[in-house]
Amino acid sequence: MRAEEYGAAFDAAVRDLADIQDKCRDAVRQSGLAVVDACEKSVVAAVRVQEQTSQAGADWAADAVRTQAGLTNELNAISIGVLRKLLG
Repeated sequence: MRAEEYGAAFDAAVRDLADIQDKCRDAVRQSGLAVVDACEKSVVAAVRVQEQTSQAGADWAADAVRTQAGLTNELNAISIGVLRKLLG
């Protein structure tokens, strides 16, 4: 091989290595973006679950208050009925 052929082959090899390096950088970037995307989705899902849990807790508390109020009203009505019968 002549020096020019060696030079041309070397240049081609450098270009090939640069292409491989660019592809590797792109793959790493894409992988990083995928990880970030997965983390963001995980955080969003966790926030949604927390919101749903909070809402479920609030709904349960509201139901408990309504039930307690209903029971109190029923007990008051029974007590008034009993007093009316006793007082006659």
